[in-house]
Amino acid sequence: MKRIVFLISLYVLCLSCIQEGIYFQPENKYRFKQGVLDISDLSFHENTILDLRGEWELYYGEFHYPPFHGQKPLTGYLEIPESWDGKEFSGKKLPRTGSVTLRAFIHIGKQTLGQELRIYIPDVASSYHFFANGVLIGGEGKPGINDFDDSPKIKPRYYTLIPDSEVIEFVFHISNYDNNFGGFWGTPSIGNKYAMDKEKMLTNARELFLLGALVIIGMYHLGLHFFRRKERSIFYFAMFCFILALRMFLTGERYFFDLFPKFPWGLAFRLEFFSFYFAVPTFLLFIYSLFPSDANVKFVRVTLYISSIFTATLFLPIWIFTIILYGFQVLVLICIGYVIHVNLKATINKRPNSKLFLVGLLLLLFTVTLDIIRHSLNDRGISLTPYGLLGFVFIQSLILSNRIANAFTRAEELAISLKISNDSLVAVTENLESMVEERTTQLNSSLNRIKKDLLIAKKIQQKILPTSELELPYLNFHLYYQPQGEVGGDFYDIFELDTGTVRFFIADATGHGVQAALYTMAIKSEYEAIKRFITKTDDLMNHLNQKIQNKFSGLKIVFSGFILDIDTNTNSIYYSSAGHPNQIFRKENKIFSLERTGNIIGLKKEQEYTQQKLSISKGDRILLFTDGILEQKNQNREEFGMDRMISVIERFQTKEAERVLNEMIINLYEFQGNEEQEDDQTMILIEWKKDTN
Repeated sequence: MKRIVFLISLYVLCLSCIQEGIYFQPENKYRFKQGVLDISDLSFHENTILDLRGEWELYYGEFHYPPFHGQKPLTGYLEIPESWDGKEFSGKKLPRTGSVTLRAFIHIGKQTLGQELRIYIPDVASSYHFFANGVLIGGEGKPGINDFDDSPKIKPRYYTLIPDSEVIEFVFHISNYDNNFGGFWGTPSIGNKYAMDKEKMLTNARELFLLGALVIIGMYHLGLHFFRRKERSIFYFAMFCFILALRMFLTGERYFFDLFPKFPWGLAFRLEFFSFYFAVPTFLLFIYSLFPSDANVKFVRVTLYISSIFTATLFLPIWIFTIILYGFQVLVLICIGYVIHVNLKATINKRPNSKLFLVGLLLLLFTVTLDIIRHSLNDRGISLTPYGLLGFVFIQSLILSNRIANAFTRAEELAISLKISNDSLVAVTENLESMVEERTTQLNSSLNRIKKDLLIAKKIQQKILPTSELELPYLNFHLYYQPQGEVGGDFYDIFELDTGTVRFFIADATGHGVQAALYTMAIKSEYEAIKRFITKTDDLMNHLNQKIQNKFSGLKIVFSGFILDIDTNTNSIYYSSAGHPNQIFRKENKIFSLERTGNIIGLKKEQEYTQQKLSISKGDRILLFTDGILEQKNQNREEFGMDRMISVIERFQTKEAERVLNEMIINLYEFQGNEEQEDDQTMILIEWKKDTN
């Protein structure tokens, strides 16, 4: 049950991120102010999408065609994507119906001229035309200055724009004589064509996948009902899937109009509301069929009657049934409470799989409630209800699988039990105690051998690592090494070349424990064979990578590494980093990062590494470390991180190097608290003592 709750929690987390794009959204400073948006400093890269939020010029009651000639009476500024319904300008409150002109200017940089951009226009109620720099780009329906001239149609669209001037004028002619909310039902956006095309592709793939899943699930359960007519719950669930599939077909990207472009919009809009009105009683019938002893049939009947009444209102004008929709939303909230009550009652009465059903039900009700709230706030983005339904159906599959698995398990257990009873009952009874004692002795013996071997391995690994007692010219260094277990996968080496250069090498093999420790033996063996003969750090990295690939390719040894050469004659440092975390260099009271210069070793045979050179002065310090320091977590699952390491170095920069390292260890232990060490931890703090004057 805990695993199932974890999976559901992970699914809910994904739902909370479902509408968050994977694209770069520029910071909030890019908003229209009094009809003007200045993005001249913004470049539209391949992942850039900008929401067109803010104040647009509003001209109520008239259509003004670009370019505007003469003085036009400005009604006010409308905050997009809000509706003009109920807004008050100059003491006058605007009605929900009417025609408006929205205008805004975008100032772009020269780098954007001639670039192919995409503009996303969400649902706009109830019809619109869209102009850019006086050119009609597109629209939906036919906006009119009165109800007779207006032809409503609502569907999101993507348009292409190639700006030829540094000022882009956007003009929208919008009319609404039908809906309770006029204007934008979402936020328009503009972006790089690759980013927008990818977002469109992902949106289509996501919604079509959900639509297909709902249809297939509905057909599957309808087929089950054909062979098991007595199970009405299967039929109601199939109908519920079909109704939600219909609603998804008519909302979101509204694929219905792609297949049937000439279909009357008013009828399609009524079908959208019909799918909402009948989804609720169908779901109540499904709940009643599952838990008939805990549900109230009268409540289900009353809800069915009320839903039928609301369905009858679909024959009225659109503006009427869109307003009274709020009444049905109240009924939906009451039904949500009732369904939870029924399921809790079934759980208390210990009905089979009622707890598991409750988890799926709460997931579905969470998404339905969120959609209702967003709809009432005129935030009509992607509907989350189908995602919740998929999670709910997954729970139903788990329930059915659980029943089948339990049946097979009981049969297997019975067969095994009978066999044991018939063939081995006497022998097991007589020898049980001796068998347990013998097995326990064997396990204890094996455990003692493993502990002894690990202790020897730990001593060997500690012997091959340099200690702080090593004396080096003009250098002080201090060490900290703490494997996660008895042995670890971190390795370091300190060696003085004949040329007056001191070489530091630190590596971090993948994994933990004995396997990683054996990897470090292989790394040390290959490194020792070449460290004396190759003077440049990048060449050394290349040779080490080739040797690892040639000799250990079948073992897939992969590790990050950092080589640092300190030339005591020229007061210079040279380094190369193979996918290792950025190391810290404090030079003259300033912090610098020694960044990676190539990929980790072992990925592929031919890899390029570069060498970086820096000067070093008296008192400068370099901190080498492995990612076990950075990624150590506390009880809140926060990482120790680079910022905390730099903070310790800065706070104790006037103290001795040994004191700095000790403070780093203390801060790490205090941050870790009672949490277990998650990785091997190694630090080498180097201080340059030579006077360069």
